[in-house]
Amino acid sequence: MSNIYEQFGVPTIINGVGYATRVAGSCPDETVIEAMAEASRAYVEIDDLEAAASQLIAERTGADAGLVTCGAAGSLSLAAAACLCGNDPNRMDALPDTTDFDRDEIIYPVPGPYDYDHPIRVSGAKLITLDYNADDALGHIADAINPRTAAIGYMWLRTEERPAIDELAQLAHDQGLPLIVDGAMSLPPRENLHRFIDLGADLVAVSGGKHIGGPQASGILAGREDLIRSAWVQMVDMDVRRETWSLKKLLDEGWISRPPGHGIGRSMKTSKEQIVGLMTALQRYPNRDHHAELCTWHEHIDTLLDGLRNIETLHPRKHFPAPNGQPWPYLELRAGPALRRRLRERRIILAESERDPDVAYVSPTGLHDGDAATIVQALHEELAC
Repeated sequence: MSNIYEQFGVPTIINGVGYATRVAGSCPDETVIEAMAEASRAYVEIDDLEAAASQLIAERTGADAGLVTCGAAGSLSLAAAACLCGNDPNRMDALPDTTDFDRDEIIYPVPGPYDYDHPIRVSGAKLITLDYNADDALGHIADAINPRTAAIGYMWLRTEERPAIDELAQLAHDQGLPLIVDGAMSLPPRENLHRFIDLGADLVAVSGGKHIGGPQASGILAGREDLIRSAWVQMVDMDVRRETWSLKKLLDEGWISRPPGHGIGRSMKTSKEQIVGLMTALQRYPNRDHHAELCTWHEHIDTLLDGLRNIETLHPRKHFPAPNGQPWPYLELRAGPALRRRLRERRIILAESERDPDVAYVSPTGLHDGDAATIVQALHEELAC
């Protein structure tokens, strides 16, 4: 019997890349799939569902509140929008036009190998980019703060954090500014789910479709309650009247003067199935056997290393931890574009070095049982030609 992809003429692949979107992220656990299917059979008010998700996110992250978004990129755009607008519906309606804003700048790391500054710029914010790896990065960031600064951003790429997040948070708070942390790629270790909040971050974006194991296009925005509220009302469907608005309590409390129009996050909406799927994955995340997962990842990489160590041209080399310090193993290979292209024809996709076109990597996080042996066989056959 064919699988669903074969029915549509789409070939499945062996994913040696890992959690990347281009290879479809992760494969959620059956409990997540079943929860999404059940969620699809009834209607709810999305605000009620997001309220329940907010409570769960707060419990898991230590934040005041949270929001399920359409991926970490959506979280970042909404985070920036929240810092630009606060509780001002006129500003919400204006974005991405910040012409009349008194604060429209966000200090952010200069784009590097992973240039994820676009989601912030989508909000309309003007980015002031600085080298966060410089020896005196904290001083340069302090010098860049001015009356137009709306927030400071940080992109997590490695366990050696530069500058230190707690010091950056202290600097931001001393200046009355929020700190946004892009933690999309920060799991594992699982402690990072709450660590950035613990260190003082005001908003943290995390991918729901990577190690957490939720729907691939889901994300989490966790942080300060007022900023989460601002992000929330800039994402939800706003064809409402004030007296029947599902978030009317925000009016009654005097937090906002009127419902905003369709906000910048309208194209970043989430479905009931995504929200429930992510909530289910988030519920089970701390209780998963993370040690057993790591052992399985080591087994996959060791199978590859044992099977390829005699092919001298590949120079196979195991890394642990990963090059950025995260706790998973990787296999490095001297596999240039021509060989990677031939593997692609066999529906085997490897990760590529950002700096050296002749270097490829195999991540175990997307491998199923038997995939490592298939990769070994394919490389032996290709290099024997």
